[in-house]
Amino acid sequence: MLKSFNNIKTHLHLPLLGLYAKVLSLFFALRILFVLTNGSTFTKIDFNQLFDAFLFGFRLDLIPTFYIITALYLVYLTFESKVLTTVLLSLFVAIVTFVGIIDALYFKFLKEHIGYSFFHQLNPDNNISLWTYVANYWYMALLGLVLTVAITLWLRQSLRVKQKTNWISLSLIVVVAFVIARGGFRLKPLRTADSGSYLSSATHVVSYNVPFYIFESWQNPITTPGFIDGFETSISSSNFAKDSIVAPNIVIIVLESFGKEYTGLNRGMTHTYTPFLNSLFPKSICCHNAYANGLKSVDAVPAIFTGLPKLSSTAIIHSPKSSNQVPSLFNCLQSLGYSSSFFHGANNETMGFKSYLTTNGLHDYYGLDEYPKQEDLDGHWGVLDEPYLQYVSDNLSTQKQPFVSGIFTLSSHHPYTIPTEYKDSFLKGNIPIHKSIQYADMALKKFMESCEKTAWFDNTIFIITADHSAENLLHAYRTPSGKFEIPLILYSPKLLKPQAIRKTVEQIDILPTVLDYVGYPQDITLLGHSIFEENNNEFVTHFDNNTYHITKNNWSYGIHLTQDAFLFNKSQDINCLTNLESKFPQMEEVLDSNLKQALFKYFYVVNQE
Repeated sequence: MLKSFNNIKTHLHLPLLGLYAKVLSLFFALRILFVLTNGSTFTKIDFNQLFDAFLFGFRLDLIPTFYIITALYLVYLTFESKVLTTVLLSLFVAIVTFVGIIDALYFKFLKEHIGYSFFHQLNPDNNISLWTYVANYWYMALLGLVLTVAITLWLRQSLRVKQKTNWISLSLIVVVAFVIARGGFRLKPLRTADSGSYLSSATHVVSYNVPFYIFESWQNPITTPGFIDGFETSISSSNFAKDSIVAPNIVIIVLESFGKEYTGLNRGMTHTYTPFLNSLFPKSICCHNAYANGLKSVDAVPAIFTGLPKLSSTAIIHSPKSSNQVPSLFNCLQSLGYSSSFFHGANNETMGFKSYLTTNGLHDYYGLDEYPKQEDLDGHWGVLDEPYLQYVSDNLSTQKQPFVSGIFTLSSHHPYTIPTEYKDSFLKGNIPIHKSIQYADMALKKFMESCEKTAWFDNTIFIITADHSAENLLHAYRTPSGKFEIPLILYSPKLLKPQAIRKTVEQIDILPTVLDYVGYPQDITLLGHSIFEENNNEFVTHFDNNTYHITKNNWSYGIHLTQDAFLFNKSQDINCLTNLESKFPQMEEVLDSNLKQALFKYFYVVNQE
C-alpha cells in the first residue's frame, strides 16, 4: 500500500503541485491586502463583482507561478540541492511579497498599479528614499518580512522528493500547467489587459498580478492600442502668428499633489485647504474643468512643458522616446529671445526632469545642488517650499527678460513634511496631506507677495496648476475622470482680464495657450489647444490601468484595451455609478471617434524620430 502511494506521488509530482498551490495562496493573500488597504476605492462594488475580479486574478497569478516555480523545481531536480532551491525560493517570495505590499500603498495615493517605470524613480539619483517609506509604514515592512519567512519555510516543506524522478509524468504536468497559465488554447497568451473582457471598469484593477504587470510594462513601454488600427485622421499644424509678438515673462508654478478636491473649485462638496489659491480664482482666468494628463509627477512635466500626455503604461521620460526633441515652452520661446529656467528643490537628477527638459531647450536648471542653505532641507525630498520659493523669487529678479520659468514645489509630497514651527498653525484635516497642502499654499502666498515687489511682476503671467491629484476622500474625485481633476489658472493683474472658463482644459493646453498669447509665428504640431480658441475639441484623454478614456463636457467614456466600454453622464451621476454604455449610441459614437482621433495623433507624434 505504501509502495503504491509512493508510486502515485512520484507520477503526480506532489511537491511541484504543492509549490504551485502555496505560491498561488501567497498571491491570493496579497490581493486581499490590496483590497483592504484600498477599501474606500471599492465601496461601490458588490461581492459578485469582487469574486469575479479574484477569479480572473487567479488566472493571472498562474502565469508567474508556473514559469518561476517550474524553473525552480527543475533546478532542484537537476542539482539535488535543497539549500540552493530554498535560497532562490526565498528571493522569489521576498520580491513578490514586498512588491505586492508596495503596490497596495502606491495605489492608495496614485490610483494606479506600479509598472516598470516605477523602478526608474527608485534610481538613487532620484532622491527617493525607501527608508522614509519604511519608517512611515514600518508595520507593512514588518508584515512583509514575516510573510517572506513564513512562506519560504512553508514552501521548503514541499522539497522532499526522495523517489526517482519520472520525467514523462513531469513533462505532462509541465505541458498542462503551461496551457493553463497561458489562458488555454487561445491565439495569444492571457494578458492583464484581457481583464476588460471579463470585469467592470471599477473592479479590473483588483485582478492585477503586479509582478506580471511590471514584466508586461517592461516588455512594451509604448504600444499603440489595437482598437485604433486602421483609424486615420488628419494631422494639422497650428499657427498663432499675429501682427506683432508680445513678450511677457511666463512663470509656470506646478504645485505638488494639489488635487481639485482640496481647493475652492471642489463644487462646495468638502472643506478647502487653499485659502490663498482660492483668493486668486476670481482674479484670474480660471479653468473650472481642468485635468492633469497623468497621475504622477513624471507625467506632468512632459504634459505641461512639452505638450505630451501620458497615454501608455510607461512615462515618456522613462521611455526610449525621451531622447527625441519635441516642441517645448523652452525651445519655442527661446527662438523669440526668451531666457529659460526650471526650479525644483530636489536632487538634480530626480525623475529625469533635468535631462528631459534640457534636451528640449531648457537653459538653466536649478535643483538641490544649486541651493545654498542645507538647513532648509526637509530630510526627505529636498528644500521646504517656503524658503525655496523665496529663493526662486530672488533668482528670477536676476534673470534676463523676457524669461520663461518652471517652478515645481515638493512639500505636499509624501511624507508631507512641514517645519516644526508650523506644527500647530494649520487645520489637521482628515488625512495627513491636508496640513502640507496648507503649508504649500502659505508658501505660495509669500512667494507672490515677494514677486509683487519686483520690477518684472507687472509684465509677468503666472500659470498655476498641479502635477496631479493625490489621496481623495470624495468618491466624485476617485472616478475615472475625477481623480485627474486639478486647478489651473492664469494670473496677471496687469495683462489678463479675469474670466471663468467652463470648457474642458488639460495640462497639454498650457503650451499652445502661451504660444497663442505671445503670437508664436511658426507652424507647429501640437496635441493640445489654446484656451483662447473659440472652437476647439474641448475634451481630455487619459490612460489609466489599461483603460483609455475621454472626458468631454459632462460625459466620460472609456474603452479597455480589449474594448470593454463604459459611459457615464457626470451631470446626473457625479459619482459615475451607473454605466450607460450602449444606451446613448450617438454620444458614444462621437466620444469613441474623438478618443481614437486623439490617440492616433498622440502615437503619430511620439513615434516621430
